[in-house]
Amino acid sequence: ITYDGSSWEVISGLKDLVVMNSTNSEFWGYVKDKYTTLPEAYDRILATQVSGRWRFNWTGDEQKMPNWEKSYDQVRKHMLQAFAETYSLSLQQTLYQMGSRIIENRSEIDEVRFSLPNKHHFLVDLKPFGLENDNEVYFAADRPYGLIEATILREGCEPHIPVDLTNL
Repeated sequence: ITYDGSSWEVISGLKDLVVMNSTNSEFWGYVKDKYTTLPEAYDRILATQVSGRWRFNWTGDEQKMPNWEKSYDQVRKHMLQAFAETYSLSLQQTLYQMGSRIIENRSEIDEVRFSLPNKHHFLVDLKPFGLENDNEVYFAADRPYGLIEATILREGCEPHIPVDLTNL
């Protein structure tokens, strides 16, 4: 919360919310070079650790003050529903759907900023044990991953949330 002597700016958010979708996600057809290590996936686990901030358009003037607790609960609900319900072609697409859904459904929010690291899960090779792995046994990778960040704005609004604020 900041006050510049004439108006308020309120930014809310959450950090380190781990989410996972075990189906309805794929990632393929991307540009590859000699440094590419991520295999294409047509049915994969999508997992991330959400850090997000959202900015209210309430400035304290003649506007009615939002119900902060209800707004937080609703923003979180829309974010989680978008994550769960989106058939994901990439974490970038899912991030956009999460932010767009908040902007579309919460009139008091003008800006959403997310930072989402990929939490990759890979199939375990069971062939040494004489077994097939039909997309059933995975391990969580500890190797480098992508960090996906973006800001979603209501049309006509300018970004105010500092880029590094989502990584606090």
